[in-house]
Amino acid sequence: MNQILMVEDKKKSTVEIANIVKFFAFITIVFSIFLIGHSSYAMYKSTLGRNTENLPIVHMSRKNDNAVVKVNSTNDMVNLKYSWNNSEETIIPAEGKKYIREEIMLPIENSTLKVIVEEKNGRAVQYNKQYITEGIDTTKPSINIDEGEKNNSQIKITATDETEMDYITYKVNDSDEIRIDRSEAEDKKTINYVLKLDIGENNLVVTAVDKSGNIHVHEQIIIVSYKTGINLRVENDELLVEITDVDGIKEVEVNLNGV
Repeated sequence: MNQILMVEDKKKSTVEIANIVKFFAFITIVFSIFLIGHSSYAMYKSTLGRNTENLPIVHMSRKNDNAVVKVNSTNDMVNLKYSWNNSEETIIPAEGKKYIREEIMLPIENSTLKVIVEEKNGRAVQYNKQYITEGIDTTKPSINIDEGEKNNSQIKITATDETEMDYITYKVNDSDEIRIDRSEAEDKKTINYVLKLDIGENNLVVTAVDKSGNIHVHEQIIIVSYKTGINLRVENDELLVEITDVDGIKEVEVNLNGV
């Protein structure tokens, strides 16, 4: 009888040990799967970080006393970071954007601008550009609009620069932009141009660009109304009065020597 009980207890213990072993084996498998999955994700992120396909396109230029940074990316961006001469970084949030434009004030001395584009996929791409500012002209040209006499449809555009003008452009309302280059006959610091406007309200936008690439944009509303024309002449001892007006004439009043 004791032998039977001992055999049954032994079988019961063996079953319990086997169940415990299976439980820990299951936990180990699950934990291993988690580790493998986590490592795969980290590896995936790292692979994207080393991927050099479809890199963001960064264009860095200068506009007056600012550096202009334009970024086009096929992937969603997270941040745009920049610094001068590896100094403290400035972070510009770009969450979910594929295009960003930023104007950054140029330092007084020659400096190198470092730009880092961080993408949502974990990739970070760095770009560098040196800006030479010492001895460079950063003064914008000036623009003057002379409307002349009241109701005159002709205006005079004058653009001047302290060094040398390059060209001007003008645009009236929804018309195409027209470029006017400096004539060799003109003073190199000045561009003059006479423009005839249509009757009514004209939204004039003039852009002046000097040889150093400095830009000045001037926008102005100019209203032109037709000037009534009056012509007096003597024919056969008679005073002939001729009056013209584009909108028509309602009434004419003539005063001759108080009569």
